[in-house]
Amino acid sequence: MTLLIADLAGAAARLRGAADGGAADARRAGFATLRAVAAEHGGREVRGAGDGLTVAFTGAGAAVRCAVDMQRATTGADPDAPARIGLAAGEPVADGDDLYGTPVEVARRLCETAAPGAIVATDVVRQIAGARAAGQVHPAGSLRLPGVPERVAVAEVRWRDDEDDEPAPEEAPAGGEITVVIADDQRLLRTGFRVILDSEPDMRVVGEAPDGEAAVDVVRRRRPDVVLMDIRMPELDGLSAARRILDDPDVPTAVVMLTTFDRDEYVYEALRIGASGFLLKDTPADRLLDAIRVAASGDALLAPSITRRLIERFAHAARPEPDGVPAALAPLTTRELEVLRLVARGMSNAEIAGELVLGENTVKTHVARVLGKLGLRDRVQAVVLAYETGLVAPEG
Repeated sequence: MTLLIADLAGAAARLRGAADGGAADARRAGFATLRAVAAEHGGREVRGAGDGLTVAFTGAGAAVRCAVDMQRATTGADPDAPARIGLAAGEPVADGDDLYGTPVEVARRLCETAAPGAIVATDVVRQIAGARAAGQVHPAGSLRLPGVPERVAVAEVRWRDDEDDEPAPEEAPAGGEITVVIADDQRLLRTGFRVILDSEPDMRVVGEAPDGEAAVDVVRRRRPDVVLMDIRMPELDGLSAARRILDDPDVPTAVVMLTTFDRDEYVYEALRIGASGFLLKDTPADRLLDAIRVAASGDALLAPSITRRLIERFAHAARPEPDGVPAALAPLTTRELEVLRLVARGMSNAEIAGELVLGENTVKTHVARVLGKLGLRDRVQAVVLAYETGLVAPEG
């Protein structure tokens, strides 16, 4: 989920000095404009923190586009009261119509930090927005936000006509094309997913499979970047097929599991064998596309809080060695252990770089060494191992 929090930067000061209701009317009109734009982009208004408007989106791309249109709409209506907007991605805690938790707090603090007329997002939003924000969202270092324990890697969304704008829809992003195989025994579902994916400028479906055996075969022949794998299929179930694919060192394919059964034991086993994440089959299109891009990049966990919840429920933490380092992690240096702890908390390379004051390429090197030394395929397996060895303790 991506959270957008918007406020009208100049309105509060004008209200304090107003002698009549004109400023209040202007503020109400401004928020009415923000709400109308959010509705056009499929955003759902929720109750969050502070005085700003809080809107939830199922995909990062829609949230970025909405933020841009909000700025254009409010600036044109009242140049003296531009909006300031913060964007953050994650899994907030729901309590009725209220949302709270780290993503909400980060979005609120980014909104407060943003200059009038600015849009500030977490770098995770930039990563998962992918082609839909290419050329428009730019890394901007990291910030220490009040009330947030770690430094947050951030990005700037440029929206004015004299700034870089997003490419035309037919252009592919500089990162190249993401190839995908769809494995599911329902032909209609495969067709629906293909239509969604092939409409994206940076994605191409290169194969389909109606069962697990066929999935293994087509993945080995086509070698896609990502395979969407149904958990329950004939001939060979999706978990077994995924295990064969992930155990093959010659097939560098990320696996995202699909299921209609939201059962934690299925999901945990998928993560344990090295799947990059899981999705329910009725997941909105934006979230499906975000998941594929995250899996293809290999840089961030899909829904880190869900991953941690599953691991905390099923992993039986081992007792660490007397020196505090589990025996299974003995090959790692002190710095590599530090990086692994942050990976296990669901942080991206950019966020780890901000936390440890390192270059992002240096963090990538540390992560690669951790995986190589421990014989792990990807970050998800590293997270599982961090919990199971007791390096990271389940909360609560």
